[in-house]
Amino acid sequence: MRSLIGKKIKGERKGKGSAQQKSVLDSRAYAYEQRRLPFYRRIIPIAEEWIPNGFGWGLTLGLFGITILYGASIGGENQTTLEKVSSVFGLKIEAVLISGQKEVTEAEILRVLGINEDSSLLTFDAYDGRKKLENMSWIAEASVQKLYPNKLQVMVREQKPFALWQRGEFLSVISYDGSVLSDHIDPEFANLPLVVGHGAQRQAASMFELLAQYPSLARKSRAIVYVSERRWDIYFKNGVQAKLPEIGVADALEKLIAFDEDGSLSRKDITVVDMRLEDRTFVRMSKDAAAKRRAALRTLGAKIPQEVQT
Repeated sequence: MRSLIGKKIKGERKGKGSAQQKSVLDSRAYAYEQRRLPFYRRIIPIAEEWIPNGFGWGLTLGLFGITILYGASIGGENQTTLEKVSSVFGLKIEAVLISGQKEVTEAEILRVLGINEDSSLLTFDAYDGRKKLENMSWIAEASVQKLYPNKLQVMVREQKPFALWQRGEFLSVISYDGSVLSDHIDPEFANLPLVVGHGAQRQAASMFELLAQYPSLARKSRAIVYVSERRWDIYFKNGVQAKLPEIGVADALEKLIAFDEDGSLSRKDITVVDMRLEDRTFVRMSKDAAAKRRAALRTLGAKIPQEVQT
C-alpha cells in the first residue's frame, strides 16, 4: 500500500516537473520566435492594447487629405480655397515671429511675404519668401522657417548705411558695396560721409579706406567728388578743395599731409590745392587774399603782370 502511494506521489511530482519544464521551454521558444519577427510585427500586439479603434483610418485619411492639398498647391489650384481648407487641419498662420529688422518695418515684411489673416502654413513657400525678402534694398540676408502647426519665424540681417550719394539733385543712402538703400534721408543719416558724382557709389569704399589711413585729413574732409569717373577731389569742411591725380593717389595724400603741417588747409585764404601733376603743386588763393597779396607786393615795389592783376 505504501509502495503504491509512494509511486503515485512520485508520479505526480514527475508530472508537475515535466509540466513546469514544458512551460519554461514554451516561453523560451516563444521569446525566440518573437526575436526573429520584424520590429513592426512585434510592436503591433502592444500597440493594439492602447491605440483606439479607427485611429489608423483617421490617420490615413488625414495624411491623404494633406497630400491632396499640397499637390493642389503645387499644381496651381485656387490658393484661397486651399488656405481655407488647410485651416481646418489647424495649419493657419496665427503668428509671425520677426527679428533683426530696424529700418524695415514688420508691416513691410508681411506685405512682401504676402501674409494675411487667411494664410496657411501648409501652402506658404518659405524659399520664395526668403528670396523676396532678400530682394528688398535694406535686407542683406534673410531666413524664413515654418514652425508647425501655426507659426512662421522670420530673421533678417539689414545692410548698414555707409554714405550719402549725390548725383545732381538726387540724394540717396548707399551701403558699403554702393547699393542704394533709400532715397529718403532721415536725420540720423545726416552725418554720413558725402559722395558726389556718377559712378562714385561703386568706388567710394576704396577711396574712404585709403583716406582713413590719414586721420588728420579724414577728420577735416566733408565730401569726396568723383570727377569724370576717373579721379577724386576732396572737399574739406572749411571749403578748401584738393584735386587729386588719377594715378598715385596715396603719394598725393602724403604730399597733402606735408603741405598741412603748418595748418595750411585750415587757412581761409586758400581755396584750391591742385596736386594733379606729379612734380608740382598749385595753390589758388581766395579773391580777398589774392587782392591783399597784390597790394603787399606793390608796396614792396614789385611789378605784377597784367594777367595776374585781372
